[in-house]
Amino acid sequence: MDEEAKVIEWITSEIEVESCTMQDYPVYQSGKRIIDRSGDYLIVYFHPLLEKVVYTFKGTEDIYFIARG
Repeated sequence: MDEEAKVIEWITSEIEVESCTMQDYPVYQSGKRIIDRSGDYLIVYFHPLLEKVVYTFKGTEDIYFIARG
């Protein structure tokens, strides 16, 4: 499974994507920005050094969390 597929797999398993908008976020490798109806967002991407999917939230882009899975 490639990196983008891992990102999308995590997103679809953890987030109700029907209630959000998903956009490409090319700042990060395989990055996706998930925007909710209020305009808040989550950025999910593949971290090349950790070789894992990670995510961060609006306003905390300098901190990331390792996704389980």
